Amino acid sequence: DTLYILSARAYAACLRSRLSSNVRPHKTPMHVLLRIGERNGEPKFEPVHGNLISGNRYQLLHSPGLAYGLAAGDEIELDSDGNYTVLTRAGNLAVRFLCPNGVVNVEERLTAQVAEIGGRLDGRVRNGHAYTIPISAGRETVGRIFAKAKRETPGGQWEYGNVYEVDGKLMGWLRSEA
Repeated sequence: DTLYILSARAYAACLRSRLSSNVRPHKTPMHVLLRIGERNGEPKFEPVHGNLISGNRYQLLHSPGLAYGLAAGDEIELDSDGNYTVLTRAGNLAVRFLCPNGVVNVEERLTAQVAEIGGRLDGRVRNGHAYTIPISAGRETVGRIFAKAKRETPGGQWEYGNVYEVDGKLMGWLRSEA
């Protein structure tokens, strides 16, 4: 899977297309367009595969690479501007590994280590990967794996996509796991 950033014009085109219709249930995955911010005054979106549950409710099939606060399996409500609210957590961690020099050299080894703890690679671009890992694997284990990949990759960085609030505090759904 490839991660994209869409302009407002591309988002509007997707809204008019069959793929983004949120009126009738889909039997196949579709792109759910998540608003990730603005650039030059224009809203930007990340398409993530999801299944329509009903109305404007979706279940994400993959963890996003850019949008924060959600992971694969979560059920969300999406408004017409692409803003989302998580309704139900699936118990997965979204983890990103990024490097300005590219992540190809670490992909095979890191992805194998993630698979060993029940996780998977959900998306990739030249400079980054998005992974989904069950919370049952433990944040300490996840941290060790990604810290090692960071040490072995010059310029490498990693982050959780759905563990911390903007202020750095642990998100509410994880407080009981701490």
